Amino acid sequence: MIQKVYLEEMEGFMIERVTRDEEYSMQYRHFHDSYELYFLMEGERYYFIDKETYRVEKGMVVLVKRNQIHKTSMAQKSYHDRILVHLREEIFDPFLKANGLFTLEALFETNYGVLGIRPEDWEQTVQLLTQIHRELKRKMGNYQMMVKMKMAEILLLLYRNRKTAKFVQESQKVLTVKHQKVHEIADYLLNHCETNENLEELAARFYISKSYISRIFKEVTGFTINEYQNVSRVQQAKHLLLHSEYSVTEISERLGFESITYFERVFKKYVDMTPLKYRKKGTF
Repeated sequence: MIQKVYLEEMEGFMIERVTRDEEYSMQYRHFHDSYELYFLMEGERYYFIDKETYRVEKGMVVLVKRNQIHKTSMAQKSYHDRILVHLREEIFDPFLKANGLFTLEALFETNYGVLGIRPEDWEQTVQLLTQIHRELKRKMGNYQMMVKMKMAEILLLLYRNRKTAKFVQESQKVLTVKHQKVHEIADYLLNHCETNENLEELAARFYISKSYISRIFKEVTGFTINEYQNVSRVQQAKHLLLHSEYSVTEISERLGFESITYFERVFKKYVDMTPLKYRKKGTF
């Protein structure tokens, strides 16, 4: 059974609480332009980010950067209760910087992944999330400012707990044979976006069968190998379009796309605009 406890939104912000007591695996092709915070209130989950899978337990927070590939799936038991928050930098960064705090990019770039926080800070975080929900539901005067203030307090609590992040990251990695193999393949694809190896060649590289590599990769990441490779290429392309002077054709060639036409089609599929339009938009 799935129960949506609440879903509230305002410009640049969304908070949702859901409980599930049936097997659930997040849908494939999951990445977005907002920053994500995943608070696990009860239960236990697997959380795949980029190329690693982590075991997330009650009282832990998952920080996901913009455009990071991620997927949550069942660990031991199906029941879980989580709160999900999405933040957009164009709305929150001016407020954070005006109050002498870090930008979202600065916080998430160095602290993404699984973060364990002290029990007293977790209790305070849960109270703040409850207050944010109440503000958005009631919509009393200046409620948007109240939401930003309380969210800034949560982010500051997470920042203060960042020293425990490295320990938690390592201790919570899922190290089953299946997950380790998928992590090796994902790492290879992330670091060799230009490779044009087909499924048979990749299977041979990692000493497993084509059917097995296809099955376990989709189970863990939510993507087929081809989809994952294209998403990785698109993310690299977005960076090059905004931070290099390579032409669209040169970027297509550097990332191993078979043609400029195919590159533009794949890019538009995941970004909803052509590479050239994305570059022009980024210069404004």
